[in-house]
Amino acid sequence: MGFHMKPVPSILVFCDLDDTLFEPHAFFMDSTAQRALASIEREQVPLVFSSSKTRAELELIQQELGINQPFICESGGALFVPRGYFGFGAAQGIDIAGYEVVEFGKPHTEVVASLHRAAGRLDIEVIGFSDMSVEDVAIECDVSLLQARLAKLREYNELFRVVDAKPGVLPRLFKALRGAGLECTSRGVFHHVGAVHRDLGIQLLRRLYRQTFGDVVTVAFGDHRSAAPLLRQADIPLVVQSSTADETTRLLAAVPGAQLSVVGSLKEWAEAVLDIADIAQRSRSSCSS
Repeated sequence: MGFHMKPVPSILVFCDLDDTLFEPHAFFMDSTAQRALASIEREQVPLVFSSSKTRAELELIQQELGINQPFICESGGALFVPRGYFGFGAAQGIDIAGYEVVEFGKPHTEVVASLHRAAGRLDIEVIGFSDMSVEDVAIECDVSLLQARLAKLREYNELFRVVDAKPGVLPRLFKALRGAGLECTSRGVFHHVGAVHRDLGIQLLRRLYRQTFGDVVTVAFGDHRSAAPLLRQADIPLVVQSSTADETTRLLAAVPGAQLSVVGSLKEWAEAVLDIADIAQRSRSSCSS
């Protein structure tokens, strides 16, 4: 996809990548998934990933999908915009490896130091990704060595677990970390800690797209409570049915106006996106005529 998109996109799609479109830690795309994403590409619909994954993980996913779009990594730690995407210097970010980067989180080294200080004061033993080898991460997370290596390339937040956690330990640690300006979220065995600003990158991207292309309808997909800030920023928030019914119910309650999107495959998801794009384009055409 070229950076100066023609025709002008009618919708901008944000997707909470974690578990929504793909299985956790899975990068492989089968032929059906590839065709579904190709249809999105042909219709010039920008697909923006927002994820707890690292920049390196998202770059690999984008490469395998054949797309080159802005993305938000590490739970809102930073927005990465391909250089020249909106025109020179539009994002007013720092220049890193072919991107304009707007950083919202604290540096990884500061986050790790704060985590260990807080845990030490509370006499809580924690083990983070920075303490683990690539092989350790691969074994504990049940991923390949490549996936583990990319997951360890953290720039804004840390993944950690508590050793022999006793009742009440996590709330005390999370409270101490909030006192240091850090937020924690829990998904699976590992907890994520960082200066989480999930909505800031989304707000900036919405503004940049609208400045560049005019009125663009924003659509967001998410299936976990951590996606609530993303969904609240969208014109059309869609909650993807989670494997945990309670999770879906809580997310719908947390985002007023959100609709349930029951999609069982990437193909169905792509078809839903294209239907929304068609409706938005026809609405735009009727308003301009």
